[in-house]
Amino acid sequence: MSKLIDTVVQHFSNLGVREIEVPEWETTLYVKNLTIEDKAKLNARSQDDIHDYMVYAIIFGVVDSEGNPVFDIGDKVKLRRHASSAVVERVANEVLAFQTQTEEDREKN
Repeated sequence: MSKLIDTVVQHFSNLGVREIEVPEWETTLYVKNLTIEDKAKLNARSQDDIHDYMVYAIIFGVVDSEGNPVFDIGDKVKLRRHASSAVVERVANEVLAFQTQTEEDREKN
């Protein structure tokens, strides 16, 4: 009989990467699922600044179709100062969203 923790880890592994359309940026982005540890790191970097938290969520949570980061830490200032706040907030919310469906479940719907 396997331990519950093995089921927990397998569930997270099965979640996969989510795809989101961002028409304003004329692109499709891919969002990896963040762990509690990932979110703790975002919080530590942002020093309780919600806007930095959202930007870091995008920097560390958005990847290309092959799983490579799309943004890097050098993009922080441009995302904060030269990007639509509405779009940044929407993308950050997608990154931070609680995701329970697996790719297989999404394909069924």
